[in-house]
Amino acid sequence: MEKGLLLTNKEETARTTLLLVFSTFIIVCASFTFGVSAGYTADTMSSIMTDLDLSLAQFSLFGSLMTFGGMIGAIFSAKAASALGNKMTLWLADLFCITGWVAIALAKDIVLLDLGRFFVGIGVGLISYVVPVYVAEITPKHIRGAFTFSNQLLQNCGVAIAYYFGNFLSWRSLALIGIIPCGIQVIGLFFIPESPRWLAKKGRDEEVEVVLQRLRGKGHDIMFEARAIKISVEVSKQNSNTSIRSLFRKRYAHQLTIGIGLMLLQQLCGMSGIGSYGSTLFELGGFSARIGMTVLSLIVASAFGLCLSCITLAVAFGVKDVPEIQNITPVFTFIGILSFTMMFAFGMGALPWVIMSEIFPMDIKVLAGSLVTIANWFTGWIANYCFNFMLVWSPAEMSLKLYFSLHSSSLKSAKPSSILIAQQSPGDRKTSPADEFSPLAEKFNRRLLLGIGSSSVLAIGANFGGVTSFVLGLSPEFGRNLQLDVVYPIRGYSRCIDTVEGFEFIYPATWVGDQTLLYRAAEKTERETSLDLPPARISRRKNVNEPVVAFGPPGSTGELNVSVIVSPVSPTFSIEAFGGPKEVGEAIVKTVTRSGQRTDLKGTLLEANLRQDSERNLKYYELEFKVESPSFRRHNVAVCCANGGRLYTLNAQAPESAWSELKHEFHTIAKSFNIIS
Repeated sequence: MEKGLLLTNKEETARTTLLLVFSTFIIVCASFTFGVSAGYTADTMSSIMTDLDLSLAQFSLFGSLMTFGGMIGAIFSAKAASALGNKMTLWLADLFCITGWVAIALAKDIVLLDLGRFFVGIGVGLISYVVPVYVAEITPKHIRGAFTFSNQLLQNCGVAIAYYFGNFLSWRSLALIGIIPCGIQVIGLFFIPESPRWLAKKGRDEEVEVVLQRLRGKGHDIMFEARAIKISVEVSKQNSNTSIRSLFRKRYAHQLTIGIGLMLLQQLCGMSGIGSYGSTLFELGGFSARIGMTVLSLIVASAFGLCLSCITLAVAFGVKDVPEIQNITPVFTFIGILSFTMMFAFGMGALPWVIMSEIFPMDIKVLAGSLVTIANWFTGWIANYCFNFMLVWSPAEMSLKLYFSLHSSSLKSAKPSSILIAQQSPGDRKTSPADEFSPLAEKFNRRLLLGIGSSSVLAIGANFGGVTSFVLGLSPEFGRNLQLDVVYPIRGYSRCIDTVEGFEFIYPATWVGDQTLLYRAAEKTERETSLDLPPARISRRKNVNEPVVAFGPPGSTGELNVSVIVSPVSPTFSIEAFGGPKEVGEAIVKTVTRSGQRTDLKGTLLEANLRQDSERNLKYYELEFKVESPSFRRHNVAVCCANGGRLYTLNAQAPESAWSELKHEFHTIAKSFNIIS
């Protein structure tokens, strides 16, 4: 017993040998190649597009092909490492990378350029799995995390080199930079040992002990560690018939959820977008791209310590054109990008790979590792391909600038199509995006005005990283004031913003939109554009205002919902003419119950209050009343406000039996209703 404990203790205190450090360096040279390929497009976008006459879509495809190729490489990475060994797999990855970089450097057209990027991606896909696993398998447990972290460090160094040399090297010369670490690794792999675990798997037990002794030092007792490796390999052989279907058994659900979840969060945080288009982001934030990328290259390699909120970057884009503070927005941009990069390197960049190498049992390690790596690359491909379009279609500073302008009267007459093409010259488009995407125009416009472009992707990424979630956890109202609830629920509520009619309110996040309104809107559009008269047999209700929007629980019959009706009125119309809140409430109740027309309906006003917006000279009449008939009993909360020749009425209704449970919720909805036009 004492001997066993002593051996365990020796394993935990194994010294760091020169061979271990050298081997790790040679292995993570591949990570440096990874970093160069990730940062390659940051400074080369304009020059490549100019030299090869590429469109935005073509360059976005070129940029994203690395991640697509990475997904292909990831599919075969674990199998290749298991069959060929880690060393041979890295040689194979180097072959793909060198071929790809040479193709990019010599490219005369888009075909060779894309093929080269795709080949680099395949190599990087192999690297992304093999490097962290290889490093983890040759290092002792007590220093495994620190050594595996060098994977992320060298990736950042590669990105830094691409940023720095991209300032003064041509894109063809910069491609040749990526070949250097591949050449170093090709030679260095001849002088480092294979993974002891892979040797044990192939039955080369004597070599396992020899390699472990070299890695741990001559004076170290490696018998316990060698025995542990052999036992784990024997266990994995007994379960060698593991199929993909077996990965989804309940016993592996926890590990698989953690592995895939961390990889998705790593890519969805937006780091691939920042790495690929960092120069563009600096320019959007009002910063000199050359200066910004140079300084970033000096700091990103030491990506430790600071962990500032990336939402600073989104704010910088938003306030760029605000005269009072536009001079300091470059500082916010610089801090935002640096803090985001540092935060990523400190946690989400390295830890998912370390955790992946540790959490999976030996019997599913190969299959699970492949699946997790594929999930990482597939998500990265989607994020990377979409990022550039977001920057062009919905620049962050344009988005938040338009959001600020919601409070001015100039936007009242703005149409979705005019907003969507605001930054394009007349000759760029023959048809507006509103014409091309008419079914989605309103929703797209709403998202556009709230900065759901590059800024929101980065802000959501920071939330995944834990920064904004911490802030919102301390003060959810802070996030609500920023109107982040249009992106994700805050305290159980989502926000509806109608930029056409000009109003907003919050509603329970579990509620869904009334689909019948969409059908009616589509039918109305079809009638307006059709040259044929509607069939005479179809009778339509007249003098009835349909709700602009309506939300209710899934499967609701309509008794429980919240809706907004916008009615045209005379510009001289004034609610105050009815009197105070009570008189206004009584008039509304009479209108609802159609007093004088239906004798079976009875309305009772319960409460009436006035909420004033002194800055915009608006008055909101908040009412609570009951409506009863022989067939139903309903409780209503309504808000009325007149502005600019329109009467806005928000109505939330529920069965009387459910009122006690919904009272607080309905009053919260009413308090949130505001006119924004």
